[in-house]
Amino acid sequence: MSFLIIIVLFVVAWVVLILPKQRELKRHNAFVQSLAVGDEVMTGSGIYGTLVEVSEAMVLLQVAPGVEIKIARRAIASQVVDPSVVETDDTGKTDDEGTDA
Repeated sequence: MSFLIIIVLFVVAWVVLILPKQRELKRHNAFVQSLAVGDEVMTGSGIYGTLVEVSEAMVLLQVAPGVEIKIARRAIASQVVDPSVVETDDTGKTDDEGTDA
């Protein structure tokens, strides 16, 4: 009976802890592979910039005019969305703000 409990706990731990992490890793790997020159991104440490050069393992990130840093490609955490591109409805609210109804 105790052996069955150990197996059930292992399965629950796998579903709750390991599977979501694997999915996140796959999503991040796909994102990193899709990076292109000109993308506005944020690094894992919170540095914002524009990609100037993209190689297999490294990227050149322009953080200010004339200031470029070389970082690992995997250190890019997310792509920055331009707020002027976000769609709004007639009331000026974005799609994710919802309504007060």
